[in-house]
Amino acid sequence: MVLLVAPSRRALPVITVPARYRKLIVRGQRTEIETQVRSALERDGIDLVVSLGFAAAVDHRLGVSDLLLATRVFGGADVYLDLPPLQTPGAVRGSLCSLVDGRAPGPLRGRRRLPPVYAFDDHGFWLARAAQTAEVPCLMLRSVLLEAPAEDQFDPLLADLLAGRIERAALRQPGRWRELLQLMRTAGVCRSRLASALAVLLVLHGQA
Repeated sequence: MVLLVAPSRRALPVITVPARYRKLIVRGQRTEIETQVRSALERDGIDLVVSLGFAAAVDHRLGVSDLLLATRVFGGADVYLDLPPLQTPGAVRGSLCSLVDGRAPGPLRGRRRLPPVYAFDDHGFWLARAAQTAEVPCLMLRSVLLEAPAEDQFDPLLADLLAGRIERAALRQPGRWRELLQLMRTAGVCRSRLASALAVLLVLHGQA
């Protein structure tokens, strides 16, 4: 059975394929996420975790709606996990770093200390660590929602956007409401790409 994990209902595409899987919507801080995933792995006989979500590009070769398959996930400059070499059609293979409170971890600030990261998300490292502890393979698939920043600075709305809380992000900064429609359209494109890739993955897993 496959465990599909996403940070919010909006980030989880609807999939109809002949494969056994269970959806898990994770919420809260990293300790809560790890607890939710460990509980699901302990009781459901899971043999593969697929994590779906959004990411913000760091590598300028990634554009909006591109898919990233994480081969290494960072929780800090020297804190990382390597993921199994699973194949995903149409995805770029590269590294992912999870944010802490919407910011890059301290050791990652500044271009000289930045590891070879392709994109940032808000929970991937903590989820991968829970899966590794349970000795279950984990696949991280991210659709790029935000382009790489022109400077080494992150939008203050980044954490809310990556977690699927677009409306909350707009409410925090009312002057940016005019951006909401385009953000919603972009999120829709990202969801569509995730859904297509996930359908292929589940079919392949069901036939393995």
